[in-house]
This record gives sequence, structure tokens and C-alpha cells, in this order.
Amino acid sequence: MPPQMPPDMLDQAGISVWEEDWSEVGQAIAALRAAGLEPVEHLSTAPGLMEALHATVRITRVNQAALHLTGAAEARRLTGPLAEIVPASISTFPVWVAAMARGERFLRVESHLPHADGTLRDCLVMVRLPSRPEDYARLLVCVADITDYKADQARLAEAERESHRAFRASAVGMLTAAIAHEVNNPLAAVVTNAEAALRWLRRATPDLAEAEAAITALIQDSLRARDVVDRTRLLLARNAARPAALEARAAAEDALRLVEHDLRVAGATAALHAAPDLPAVRADPVHLQQILTNLLRNAAQAVEGNALPRHVALHLAPHRGGVLMRVADNGPGIAPERLARVFEPFFSTKAGGLGIGLAICRACAESNGGRLWATSTEGAGATFHLLLPAAP
Repeated sequence: MPPQMPPDMLDQAGISVWEEDWSEVGQAIAALRAAGLEPVEHLSTAPGLMEALHATVRITRVNQAALHLTGAAEARRLTGPLAEIVPASISTFPVWVAAMARGERFLRVESHLPHADGTLRDCLVMVRLPSRPEDYARLLVCVADITDYKADQARLAEAERESHRAFRASAVGMLTAAIAHEVNNPLAAVVTNAEAALRWLRRATPDLAEAEAAITALIQDSLRARDVVDRTRLLLARNAARPAALEARAAAEDALRLVEHDLRVAGATAALHAAPDLPAVRADPVHLQQILTNLLRNAAQAVEGNALPRHVALHLAPHRGGVLMRVADNGPGIAPERLARVFEPFFSTKAGGLGIGLAICRACAESNGGRLWATSTEGAGATFHLLLPAAP
């Protein structure tokens, strides 16, 4: 076992340093390997075991920078079970265990750290992972406060979103005016010709030839209006799908990484449950990423107002010659009258939402030969189901 670093050397560090004991986690990983089990797969299917392992991790020592970061008056307030001192660590604990089980040598994650004033600080947590079993007893974890940085980034992102909203609102306004201008002319002609046809037919001696001519013109004007709508649809159509064979689990893991920040802000834990021997799916990689990240972000927002614990789950399983991907949350659910409309363009269940995300997701799913639908029970969360065909 390496010699312990003298306390004064830790205190000279310009960053918060926490010494932690993960020995029981290391023993559990070793035991699962010895039993012929894949640690990450096994632990992901047993959340109770993951929580029990989390409870064994202990903070044994901290430096002066850690006291300053947390506002603690003395070091003993920061030593003891990690689960009690940093409750938010449960959300990143599976990431730590997975990295250790894979033999990675360095880990960097974001987490929340409680401050003595009752607030939560956004922190970047960095650690060099152990390569020998005995080193699990003494991990030196560096924690940097990035709260102000994240707040600045959030303000910039919100300003950018507002700019995009204003642009989209202007674009929709211009497009609506253009469509109205183009469609009003043939529609006005339709009404005029319909009225003329009625007049010819209501005469004491109906003039069938004139009525037929008016009705023929009416049909032609209707077709002109239809052509305007078709041209508009082509103008707004997304790029054609470019499907390829994709590994469903890899696509799901990528999507979870992309929404990690959203889940952390919502205080939610995410779990990936993938059946073994999944077939590859045939889908456009950009479309699939767009669908999954949109559904996961929606799920994170759905649970944000919930009492803890807040869960989001992504399930992958073979289904009818393809792969069924389900994004489930334990939020308040969706009322039946709203559930029937969630995929309609410009219909949103969120204040300030544009209502186009799910409409685009369904269009992307269908352009790849798949289906997207939703189920929900009020008070018990919602589940979005994406069924994609297997690759040949």
C-alpha cells in the first residue's frame, strides 16, 4: 500500500481533495468477475445492490480547500459515509463503478455538492482510478467548483435559445403570410366558381353547360390550392433519411451521455436496460440520436418537479423483427386528452414549448421505417416507445 500523503501536503493543494475508501466496491467487482459475471451488466440489473455498494464508500480525509468549498467548520463534518455527506453522488455512482469495472484509469464527471448554507454547488469531480486491489482503500478525489461557470453558460444558452425562438417566430410568421397569400387566390376563385355554378343551376331553365364549366374551373382552382400546400411541404421537408446498420446499445449510451447535464439538473438518475444479443437496427444515425435525446430530455423535464427519487429508464429489447426502445419516467404522466395530441405539430404540454420536438421525432421514426407512440398513466409517469426495424 502506498504511503499516506501528509496532511500538510494536501492542504497546500489549490483544489479540494477528498481521500475516499472504495475497498468494498473493488472487492465486489473482483467477486463478480471470479463468479464469471460481467460486473456492469449484473449491477445495472440490481439497483438495490448498487445502492448497498454506494453505502459502503467512506470519506476518510479532506483538505482545507474542501472545507472552503463546502463551508464546513471542521474536517470531521466531511468524513464518514459518502452517501450521507454527498447524497447526490448516487446519481454518478453507477458511472464510477462502470469505469472501475472496465479498467479505466481516469474519470471525470459532474456532480452536486451540498454547501453549509443549504445550496448545492455544481462541481467537476476528477480521480485517477486504481490499477491494484489494495489501492481502492485510498482514492484521492479532486473536486473543482464550477457553479459560477455553469451559471454563465446557462445564461448564454438561454440567450441563444431566446434568439432562436425569436427567429423561428419570425420565420413562422413570414411563412404563414406567404402561404395565406398563395392559397387565398385559388380559394377565392373556388368560392366564385361555386357560386356561379349554383346560379346557373337555380335558373328557371338551368344552364347545365355553364354550370359544368364553373364546376370544372372550381376543380382546377382546388388543385391549384393543393399544389401550393404540396410545394410548402416539400420546402419544409427534412433531409431524406440515410439509414445504416447501427448498434442499438451504443446509440443509447451516446444519447445518455448527451443528456447527462439535463438529467443532473433535474436531479434524476438514468438507467439503461439492454437485453443481450440485440440485433443491429437500420436507421439514420442523426435521426436516431435526435429522437433519443429529445425523448430523454423530455423525461428529465417531466420528473424535475417530483419528490425524490426521480428515475428515467431506457429499455432496449428485440421486438417483432426489430428493436423496441422505451424511454420511461416516473413523472406525473400525461392526461388522456393531451396524450392523444402530443405528436401534433405546435401542440406542447410545456409552458413556452414550441410543440415541434415530438412531431419531428415521429416524422424521423417513420422516415426510417419505424414507429413512435406514447403511453401514460396519470400520476405514474409516461413511456415513449420507438420501434425500429432490424438491419438486414
